[in-house]
Amino acid sequence: MLRLLVLLFCWVVYAQASCFGRDTGFQPANAKPTVSQPSRTDPSKVMVDWSKIIKNPQCVDSFTLLVWADGTQAATATKIKVDKNTKSKIVDVQPCAGFRFAVETNEKNTLGTKTVRSGDQMFRTAGVASNVNIDASRFKATYHWDPVKKIVDLRMATISFPRDLVPSASCLDYIQITGAQVRPRSNSASSASRSRSFSWNHLGQSSYNPAIQVGGAATLPARTGSYSSAVRGGSGVRGPTATTWTSSSSSSSRPGSPSSSRPGSPSSSRPTTPILNPPISGSGISAPNYGNTLPRPSGGATSRVGPIKVQPPFLNPVIEMNVAVKDCSEYDFEIKFFAPGSKEVGKVSHVKLPPLADVPGYIPPPITSVMSITYGTNGKPVYGVKTSSGVTSACLAAYFEAYDAYTHRLENEVIWQNKEGNRVQSLITDSQSQLDSSQEALLRKTGCVCTSPHLLFSSTDATLNKKYAAQFGHYHFQGMHANKPFYKLMDTSHGGQAHRPPSATARPPVTTARPPVVEPIFLFWDEKAKQWLFGPTVGSDRKVEFGSIKNSLAKCPGDPPATGNWQYKTSVLGRWKKTADLKVTCDIHKH
Repeated sequence: MLRLLVLLFCWVVYAQASCFGRDTGFQPANAKPTVSQPSRTDPSKVMVDWSKIIKNPQCVDSFTLLVWADGTQAATATKIKVDKNTKSKIVDVQPCAGFRFAVETNEKNTLGTKTVRSGDQMFRTAGVASNVNIDASRFKATYHWDPVKKIVDLRMATISFPRDLVPSASCLDYIQITGAQVRPRSNSASSASRSRSFSWNHLGQSSYNPAIQVGGAATLPARTGSYSSAVRGGSGVRGPTATTWTSSSSSSSRPGSPSSSRPGSPSSSRPTTPILNPPISGSGISAPNYGNTLPRPSGGATSRVGPIKVQPPFLNPVIEMNVAVKDCSEYDFEIKFFAPGSKEVGKVSHVKLPPLADVPGYIPPPITSVMSITYGTNGKPVYGVKTSSGVTSACLAAYFEAYDAYTHRLENEVIWQNKEGNRVQSLITDSQSQLDSSQEALLRKTGCVCTSPHLLFSSTDATLNKKYAAQFGHYHFQGMHANKPFYKLMDTSHGGQAHRPPSATARPPVTTARPPVVEPIFLFWDEKAKQWLFGPTVGSDRKVEFGSIKNSLAKCPGDPPATGNWQYKTSVLGRWKKTADLKVTCDIHKH
């Protein structure tokens, strides 16, 4: 056995010595891995091989394979850990898109881990775009968010759709967009008048349901927590959950960039089907139907756009294409998909850019950032439009309609939050009531006279109240220990119910920025001494200051045999002293 250990030790020393002065790396230093496409019919996979360029492979502890999109920084690369015995790996990539590949060797030493990177190899798989059946409902037309000016550009439309709708999207030759302006139809049926003091009488308290849509715009502006903000004067932002954005937008965004939804951009709205209250029947609900309620100029020719061609690669999960449009006009777009050789492989028609008031998620900038007022020599006001807001004079009618629609939706959002809060609170109260009933049944089966899961521990002794204020208050049933119930000191409000112990027994208020750590206090049965104890650990008499008399006859701490039989430890040798000033009361809650 000793000989075996010596041989093993010598082998380890030899292995370490064999790499001494021999660094891992690549030969030559800037050597590149070999990248190939294993299958001609599957352009989504590549084989990366570095077996022929590795130097001193026996000294490598692990490899790291780096993959990043061509044209982006290597810092954005996806890193794949590879075992030291593996010299090649198959990697999933976006078909027909260019990617760069590099390999790192990792060698551990006494100073840490030494890493050496190879040169990077660019490779693009070859594939063919086939005929596709496309779900037209997932195509969205909205207005473009300008990341430089930080405004919603009402003269530029953005058409977007998930990349996975088109298999091997980057294998296309191009995507073509054409469109025609649609004359607005006059809308004389305005929304019902509503209170500007946020009473929302138009909704009806007995039949409230905010899940109303006009065109593609939900009544609620967006889901709380994912709602984008709007532009204030072209610089700041506003909105229920305003956020900061710094990313740019293009028709072929790169991996690693933030979501395509921008602040105030209509594409950042809540889903088409909000998760809200169930649909209701009956009348009394008014939708924010403001689109085209103000007059528009009549006559004149309608404009057309395109054909506009957008070429791959498409690396983002959402493909976005920007199209110049006439200020705040409605459009009907057609998108065609072409494979190499101008072969059409798919088409989507009637992608609508709706009236601005009905664009999902559009948040209009404040009126003060849109309108300007100057006064002439005669003292009369002269009204103008600040184009820096993204709104032009031709868009004023659409802007005012959108402003009313947004305010209407925001009112609905606020009342929904209030209703939802009440609903959740009601669920909490009902659940607490059901829990109390179940706990009472368990205590009754245990044989307790006090079947309430709530107990109140108090004292009429001012000295005890001052010294042990943190141990007095409301105790709630937690479970069973030693075949007896045990309880825990709770806050004055929990589980949807308020408990009001005497003010003298309340916990001291927190006055520091960082609240102190408060030990939990339990009321439990000590099987050894046959008594009820108050302490920080169930089943332990450590740090116990209060308890019942030993050999207590009370089956539960709130039962009559325990009344008047409570005691505390004195400062003299920690001896128990019985006192009538301590009380454990059965706190009965009606539910």
